[in-house]
Amino acid sequence: MSNPLHVAFDLGSFSIKGAVGRVNQDQELEILSIQTIKTESIECGTIVDKERLRKDLEYLIDRLEKEAKINIKDVMVSMSGETIKSINSLSRTSINDSTDSKIDEEIKSKLLSQCADIQVSTGRHILHKISQGFVIDDSPLVRNPLGMRGKIVEARAHVIHVQEFNLAQIDACFTGDLAIDINPVFDGLASSYGNLSEDDKKLGVVFVDIGSDKTNVVIYKDKYLIHSKVIPIGSNLVTKDLATRFDTSIQHAEEIKRKHVSALSKLADVESNFELPIENDDLKRKFNKKEVSEIAESRFKEIINKVNEEIQASGVNILKFGSGIKITGGGANVKNLDLLVKEQLGTKCEYLQLKKTVFKENLEDKREYATLIGLLLWPVSHVEDDSPLIGIKKSFTENFSNIWKGFFE
Repeated sequence: MSNPLHVAFDLGSFSIKGAVGRVNQDQELEILSIQTIKTESIECGTIVDKERLRKDLEYLIDRLEKEAKINIKDVMVSMSGETIKSINSLSRTSINDSTDSKIDEEIKSKLLSQCADIQVSTGRHILHKISQGFVIDDSPLVRNPLGMRGKIVEARAHVIHVQEFNLAQIDACFTGDLAIDINPVFDGLASSYGNLSEDDKKLGVVFVDIGSDKTNVVIYKDKYLIHSKVIPIGSNLVTKDLATRFDTSIQHAEEIKRKHVSALSKLADVESNFELPIENDDLKRKFNKKEVSEIAESRFKEIINKVNEEIQASGVNILKFGSGIKITGGGANVKNLDLLVKEQLGTKCEYLQLKKTVFKENLEDKREYATLIGLLLWPVSHVEDDSPLIGIKKSFTENFSNIWKGFFE
């Protein structure tokens, strides 16, 4: 019997991507269909044109259903942008018993829920509460406390939450307009879980997913998620700067960035030139690769500096991450960005290849699909979250029925 199919949508600012896939018997992600459409309906995770988004989704859904020969009922949906926040939290309880008591699932779940509840304000929806381990009495950090005995139990968790109103708009578009149930997932978390190895997380790794107008930083140490952040700048910063400095279109600036820029400008050939057509003219304009690379490098350095701030905020020395820095995302489709990061931060850095996927084309270097692949793998990626998908979906639906009710009372 074949494994169940999963459907995912990555709602980006530059494009919306949808895919259908399943994990086969060889534990590879077998992708039946991938569809993409350019869009201006979303900016940094927030819907700015709901009608445009609905039409874009209708188009993608129709294409996916026809190619994969399915009827889409529920999907994994990326959540991103500045409204995503995270915090490390802890909660402690005393087991009132004359003798040491055994820790069960109820105690574990209650503690993790308290980690979230005491930190997240009203108007926010908890997406994930991910265990960072437990301390029982004076024990070292314990990964799974079930069945152990103690009098005082402390839970530590990484809590990720999102603005309820922002999430409600996406729910209204899928559930209300398209009659499709959603499972919302922080895109940085999905991408990192789906594409990093267990060794990476155990040795320590800084996962950097660069998009059009935001950059996700997700940091692991000793297999625990210790820090996550959405930085509200991405590679579009480079595109706009190139368009402004050379008085060219956004489209041509994007082409320059992807095809001709070296993020580490000293590796660009000062004598190498290229031409692009001038809009509304038969003539072409000449550009120098060294010059455009120098402009792009200064902007990429801004992103790298922000990433370094998040590494420092994690409290772990950058040299303690055994797997270094792994970069991915559509905004990372630039030559020598890994070398620029390495030079700026003094640690090893490499592009993350998308492995163990089966598709009609090779996806290893298609970094723009990192989140989509992570979302397809999410139901089987064994995230250390005490809330299974069904629980997330249930609480999400209940919360929003109350939100919308409140709007109209």
